[in-house]
Amino acid sequence: MGRPLVIFDFDGTIADSFAESLAAYNRVAPRMRLRRVAETELPELRCMSAGQLMTVLGIPMWKLPRLMLAVRGELLDHFGSVTPVPGIGEALHELSKASYRLTIVTSNSKANVHALLARHHLDFFGTIVAGASVFGKATRLRRMLKAAGTDGASAVYIGDTTPDIRAARDAGTRAIAVTWGFSAPEPLVAENPDALLDSPVELPGAVARLLGGERPSGSTQAGHRARER
Repeated sequence: MGRPLVIFDFDGTIADSFAESLAAYNRVAPRMRLRRVAETELPELRCMSAGQLMTVLGIPMWKLPRLMLAVRGELLDHFGSVTPVPGIGEALHELSKASYRLTIVTSNSKANVHALLARHHLDFFGTIVAGASVFGKATRLRRMLKAAGTDGASAVYIGDTTPDIRAARDAGTRAIAVTWGFSAPEPLVAENPDALLDSPVELPGAVARLLGGERPSGSTQAGHRARER
């Protein structure tokens, strides 16, 4: 079956890209006949599921693929200022030293992902699957499991939005929700993830508890702070 598989979302989970993503959306919105998002709306929007968010912003499902492509294009010219989430580099280093294979499944572009990882020396990932639809990640996860020769019980998907947790469930993997990205804790809790984490320092311990294998050094105390479901 091979080593356990730890699969990461990218935006909001590894990359602290929320501000740039919002700016890209607001640049794209008018030409797609969508309204811009004001900063004053963000606390309320973060408490919504993805479906609720699309309803409030008036985004029909048929527009979503074209919207995602347009936002990715806008990000290409502005992604140089994006940095990793504070503390995620250390967590990835700990996981890479243990008995896990690290991979990424993201709706962002491969160019943006590779650029940030190279810029900040986060060369821990064996496979990067980019350009997945926000609501189509489950299919990519199942394909990744098949290609890796593993099953859902030996894999976990880590993400910051409700579609990430639903994708993990649909693909049969464990699910870790993180609160340092786009979504507030409330909609993430409603998806019943296997663990809900508030800081990257909690990641190595949570992964070790869910997947077994070698416990990364220094993760014992941090892991106890994770809110497991």
